[in-house]
This record gives sequence, C-alpha cells and structure tokens, in this order.
Amino acid sequence: MKRIPVLLALAGAALLSFACAKEPADAINAAKSALAAAKTAEAADYAPGALAAAQTAAAALDAELKAQADKFALTRSYTKAAELAVQAKAAADKAAAQAVTGKEQMKTEATTLVAGVRSSIEAAKAALAKAPKGKGSAADIEAMKSDLTGVETGLADMDAAIASGKYKDAKVKAEAAKATLDKIVADVAAAAAMKKGAKK
Repeated sequence: MKRIPVLLALAGAALLSFACAKEPADAINAAKSALAAAKTAEAADYAPGALAAAQTAAAALDAELKAQADKFALTRSYTKAAELAVQAKAAADKAAAQAVTGKEQMKTEATTLVAGVRSSIEAAKAALAKAPKGKGSAADIEAMKSDLTGVETGLADMDAAIASGKYKDAKVKAEAAKATLDKIVADVAAAAAMKKGAKK
C-alpha cells in the first residue's frame, strides 16, 4: 500500500517536469520580432556586423529549439533556449540601434560626397578647358568629356537616392563619380606635363 503514494509522487513530478518543459514562446517571438525590426531598419546596409551577430544568435536559438524538439518529451528542458532567446533579442536590438546611427552617419557622408562631386565637376571642366590639344589627343579629350557628362547626369540619381533615404547607394555612386573626375584631372595634368617636357 505504501507504494501507491510513491508512484503518485513520481507521476506528479513527471507531470510537473513535462509542464515546465515548454518552449519559452514569448521570449522566442520577442527575439524574432527584434530581428525582423533590425532588418526593417536596414541593418544589412548600415550595421552589417551587428546584424550578422544577431543572426548568429538567432541561429543558436533555433539549433537549441530543434535539439530539444528531437528529445523525448519528458527529458526536454528549455532553460538554455530561454537564455538564448534573451541574448538573440538583445543582439537584434543592438543591430537595430546601430542601423539608425549608421544610417545617419551614412547620410552625412553621402551628402558631403555629393557636394564634393559638384565641386569636382567644375574642377574637371576647368582642367579640360586647358587640356593640351594636338595630334592624338582629340579622342582622349572627347572620352574624358563623355565621362564628365556621365557624372553630371548621374548627379540627379545621387540626389534622388539621398532624398529617398538610400544613403548607401548615394555614397557608392558619389565615390565612383569622384574617382572618375579625379582621373580626368590627373590625366589632363599628365598630358600637360608630357607636352611641356616635349617642348624642352
């Protein structure tokens, strides 16, 4: 007769263990929502390192959840999963915050670069106006003028990218345009130096 209370106690403990071995749904959903928010904040563009860390944390959580799901129901424990969910949410929140800061910083950089492109266009025009003309240089000058026209046309795209909040795109385009303009000025200067040297 004494066995019955013992069996009942063991059964109760098993049921209690089973009841506690439930996925921490709220924490998991919070982590997933935070990661989605980080992506919406464009962390991929403005905080790639932090987003990668958040995705790694989310993957660790998923792996732990799968590991527990593969176990026999009475042996499951979601203690570690709960901890990983908290860590994943914190990492995702950090990525989202860094994305906001990074985007503002990129906006400043892109705006400055586009303004620099405008100034460099004038410098390139002035250089081309003084480019040494002679046999064999006409085609080169026309090619540089074509590149310059392309940069001027591209300014509208850079302005549009900034206006629509696509600061990374604007920065990439501005950097490429600036490199083109710098090359024009450098090529003209090299041609002028060569012509000057030939006269000596």
